[in-house]
Amino acid sequence: MKRVLHPDGTVDRVEFHDRPQTADEVRAFAKYRDLSPLELMRRLRTAEWNAEVAQTERDQWKATARRTQTDLAQAERRLAAITPGGWEIPKAVQELLAHAESHGWRSARAWTPRGADEMLLKIVIGRDTHLCDPPARGTQWRFELTWSCVPGSARRAGAGLARTPDRPQWHDAPSVRRIRALISEHPYVEGAA
Repeated sequence: MKRVLHPDGTVDRVEFHDRPQTADEVRAFAKYRDLSPLELMRRLRTAEWNAEVAQTERDQWKATARRTQTDLAQAERRLAAITPGGWEIPKAVQELLAHAESHGWRSARAWTPRGADEMLLKIVIGRDTHLCDPPARGTQWRFELTWSCVPGSARRAGAGLARTPDRPQWHDAPSVRRIRALISEHPYVEGAA
C-alpha cells in the first residue's frame, strides 16, 4: 500500500497487487532501489523516447527496403521483357498484345530460357474493373498465357490461366480468339474508374 500526497493536500491511497519478484528481477531492479520516484520517471521517459526513436528508424528502414524490393521487381520485369538476341515474339502474341493495348488493357511479357534451344514466353494481359462495368463478383480481368518457342516456331504451352469478374477464381484460359473477343467487348475507358 502507498499513500500519495497531492499539492492541494489531498491524499490518495494506492494499493498494488503485484506478484512477488523473481530472483532475476531482484538482481535487475537492484540498481533502481536507491533512485527517487522522480528519477525513476525520468529514466522511464528516456527509455520510452529511445524505444520510439528505434521504432521510427525501424519503420524508415522497412519503407526503404520495401521501395528497394519494388524497384528490383520492376527492374527484373523490364529485364525479363527484353527479347533475347536471335529470338522474336511470335506473330500471334504480337497481335494479341497490340490488340489488348489498343483497347486500354495492360500487358507484360517475360522470357525464360528452357534448355539450350528453347525459350518460354509468358504474357499477362488484364485490367481492373471500373464503374462502367456491370456488377460482378470479381474486380479484374486477367489472362496469363505461355508460349514455348524454338527457333522458327512457337506453340502455346498449356491452356494458361484466366480470372474474370464473373469467375474470380483462377481457371483455364479460353482460346486466343476468345480472349481477343473479350478484350473487344470490354475495352478499358480512361477516366471511367
